[in-house]
Parts: sequence; C-alpha cells; structure tokens
Amino acid sequence: MFTKKKKSHVSIEIKDYMLRAIVAKGADPSQWKGYEMPLAQGIVEGSVIHDEMELFDLMKNNVAKWAGNKQNARIFVPDTLVLLKNFEHPDDIELNELKGYVEMELGHSIHLPFQDPLIDVYDPNPNDGHAMLFAAPSEEVTKMIGLLLDTTLEPQVADIRALCNIRLLEYLELIKDDRTYLIADWSINELSISIFSYGQLEFLRYQSFDTELSEWKPKEIEEYRFSYHLEAKDDYRIILTDQMLEIDRIMNFFKFSLHKGEKSVDEIIILGDNPLLHTIKDLLENNFSAPIIMLNDSVIQKSFPQFSEEFASLIGLALKEVN
Repeated sequence: MFTKKKKSHVSIEIKDYMLRAIVAKGADPSQWKGYEMPLAQGIVEGSVIHDEMELFDLMKNNVAKWAGNKQNARIFVPDTLVLLKNFEHPDDIELNELKGYVEMELGHSIHLPFQDPLIDVYDPNPNDGHAMLFAAPSEEVTKMIGLLLDTTLEPQVADIRALCNIRLLEYLELIKDDRTYLIADWSINELSISIFSYGQLEFLRYQSFDTELSEWKPKEIEEYRFSYHLEAKDDYRIILTDQMLEIDRIMNFFKFSLHKGEKSVDEIIILGDNPLLHTIKDLLENNFSAPIIMLNDSVIQKSFPQFSEEFASLIGLALKEVN
C-alpha cells in the first residue's frame, strides 16, 4: 500500500503473542535470516496495538537491532481490518491506472463502510473488466507506520496476508490456475481463510478463537526461535472442531451461493504458527474429502532451509517485488 525501492529490507509480523521478523540483506533468500520473540499479554490484542510505548521499546531494542537503522520495513495490514470487494472498470483503464480510478470512484460507483481508507487493487485478469479492491481503515496502519519511523525504520510496504500466502504458494509451485484452493492460516487465537480459484482471490474471512493466551507458554528452542505449548488441550480441541464446522459452511457458501454448484474447493492448504497444526490437519482429513496440503517444516525448508513453518506468511511478504 506504500512503497520505496531498496534491495535490503526487514519484514515484520506482530501477533497478540509474538513478534517475528525476516531480515533480507539482498535478493537471495539463502541470505535471509529470521528472528522471533514472544510478546507479553496485553501489548497487542486482536491485531490492535494497546500498549504503544511497550511495543516501541521492543521494536527499538530488537527489530532495529536485527535489521539496522534506516532499513526498509514491510508489515501486514491487520487481518481484522481488511475488506475485499469486487468492482467493475472500463476496458480502457490500464493496470497502472486502476488505483487512481478507484480513488476517483469512491463514494460514487464504489462504496466502503469507513472513511479515509487505505486501498490497493489486485487484477489477475486485466482483460475481463473486473478487479479486486482491498481496503482498510487507515488508523491502525498509520499507528504502525509511526512506530516504524520512531524506531529508525523506513516504511516500504503494507501488504495483505492472503496475497503473501498466495505469493509463497506460487513460489513453491503448489497451486495451479485450473483449481480452487481454500487456504487456512492458523494462529493460536486467529484463523484467516481465503479462497483462491482459477488464479483469482475470491473470498476472505477472519475469525478469532476464544482461548486464554495466558495458558499458552513459550519455550525457547534456540536463540530467537520459540515454540508454544498448552497443557490442557481438550478444551482447545473443541474450539478447533468448531472451526471445522465454519470451514464447511464457507465451502458450501462458496459452492452454492457464489457459484450455484458449478465450482467447489479442490484442495485445502493449511499453514501458520499454531503449534497444533498437525492436529488441525488430522481434523480436516477426518471431516473433508478434499486433499489437505500442510506447509510444514519439510515443505518450507526445501526452498528456505533456514526457516521453520511459522515463518510461512512472512516469507511471502519478504518475496514481494517492489518496483
């Protein structure tokens, strides 16, 4: 959503419980390095920053140290804020003119439920007269931009997590243009779902889990590499089972309401930093006939041997090409 060209950069992910970064000192992914540290409860809640001063101190003392001063910085637009909207445009509008066209049409032919939005456009098929609009209220993103500037980092890109996941999947050659994929990005307390069909992103959904983060305990595996564990898993398994029902509803909505039974999900792809991702895969396999693909360590490390599965979305952000 904003950009400034420079080869080296740091990609930053901030969740309710984790601060994670990839420092890319050049275009070669083999030279990239990952860092992460747990966040104390209450600093960030539901992707919204609640304690700016504490987060500023952590960013200044850690991310700026990992990346170096004046490094270009990339962030995610919080999933809670992102709106996806299909819009029509005249055939003579060029791809590089689409964003300006949307800005001109806001409040006229294109309407959004909030004022002063940050917007971006996505047009996988420039010849069909349709494109996708991503929009988010500016307040929370502007707050994050201020934090970057205060910690001597240079804002370069604010991207959509779903697009970062698709970018990684394309890089890994795991998706094809003649199939439909439900992509589920699992955090400890959040689930972001997108449906990518025949080369187009058609659906976005964000959900939060009702789980007490204080019950999840971080454990350091190695320097700047953490994992979480939960002792009482039975209640959480019920929460995961409820998400299976929601995924089933989404798949039926996509098939019958959006496509009148003519298109359905061919494969389910799961990724994320949820420590129970293998359990989630088992639940999906028990509830759905579609093949399940999991971006686990072995899949990620075929192309990015220095990264674990928790870094999947962040790798997609780091892979973004900036013109």
